[in-house]
Amino acid sequence: METRRENEIKQSLETPRVVSLFEIARTFLHIGLVSYSLAALGEAKKALVDKKYWLTDEEYLNGLALSQLLPGAPTVNLNTYIGYFIRGFPGALTASIFFVIPCFVSMVLLAHLYLNYNNVPVVSSLFKGVGALVVGLVLNTILDLWKKGVNTPQLTILAVGGFTLVCFLKVNIITLLIVAGIVSLIFTFLTVKYSSWKTVMDKKFWVPKKSSPKAVSAIKFEFSKKKYLVTLIMLGILMFINFAINFSNPLYKNLGNSLFGIGGLTFGSGYAMLPFIQNAMVNQYHFVTDKEFGVALALSLLTPGPVTVISAFIGYKAAGIFGAALAMANMYLPSFAVVNIISDLYNRAGQVDKVKMIISGVVSAFIGTLWATIYKLTGSSLVDLPTCALALAAFGIQRFTNIDTLWIIMAGALISIVIF
Repeated sequence: METRRENEIKQSLETPRVVSLFEIARTFLHIGLVSYSLAALGEAKKALVDKKYWLTDEEYLNGLALSQLLPGAPTVNLNTYIGYFIRGFPGALTASIFFVIPCFVSMVLLAHLYLNYNNVPVVSSLFKGVGALVVGLVLNTILDLWKKGVNTPQLTILAVGGFTLVCFLKVNIITLLIVAGIVSLIFTFLTVKYSSWKTVMDKKFWVPKKSSPKAVSAIKFEFSKKKYLVTLIMLGILMFINFAINFSNPLYKNLGNSLFGIGGLTFGSGYAMLPFIQNAMVNQYHFVTDKEFGVALALSLLTPGPVTVISAFIGYKAAGIFGAALAMANMYLPSFAVVNIISDLYNRAGQVDKVKMIISGVVSAFIGTLWATIYKLTGSSLVDLPTCALALAAFGIQRFTNIDTLWIIMAGALISIVIF
């Protein structure tokens, strides 16, 4: 029996409410500050599902699935989707901007130091220490996602398959998602069609276990033609402004349009974009040298946010702070537009049980690939006892205490400077 207090909490959470843009900005700014590498996935879940109850676990995992299927950086896609889910286009715009502000400011500052003084103080020490911290934080993220998204026989099969395909067969993310979708579709067909299959893998096992009574989304998704039309109009205005700036002079055109094309046509992850960015920015337009591109890549791993923040370094070198902003805007604007266009349709489709089953399978396969990622990170980052100790400390403190991740990162960075 639920207590009176639990009923009150549940009723209050089930009541539709409007989340202010200020609250969205503040929340996603914090997520952006502590989101290093794939740990961004865990930070978003912890803040939005576990603390604020803005989404349920299932709704969050649906967003995670969509973020992997679209071009661009998956972590940015995910936060854009959640922002849209909460407040439509204004929410998506606010969430996206404030999520990338920390990595943008950090990269511009580091780029200024390097380009003006040809050196970035304590970078090597921070690089080694932050790399170790990321291992611990990502491991904690994987365990949390596995608990919520891989809890049935079918989903476990897909997760193990995802790990195998990436770790041993070296398939790319697009191939993986196609295979996972096909297998999910087959499993769904067998579950729905044949009663003998149901006795082995019942339909109910496909849907991840329900959240606790408190974990009820405070946001009620509703499709509105008016909201959708407003979204399309606002996207049109954004695109017009962006291309008007891009075509205002040759430098902006080469910088902005090149990154816009890469951001809109490259699937997989931020890392999949790097060869295309290097070819365009180094070989074609000569905005940076190979050495500067290597430095920018190293700095992008030191800053929170996706690795594609490297675009801010390039933009800053080419045209100062405005160039950095223009570069990052074009890097993420294509996927931002796609997320806003399809989120309503995706959510409507996701309310169908059969579609839920397929989405759950894709998510599970992706979670399986994260084990391959942590395996690679461990080999490259945990190179001695101090780095192992930092990783274990970050993992233990985040998992077994209520200390904010921001303090873990700040303390780890200071320790790194002292030790290394």
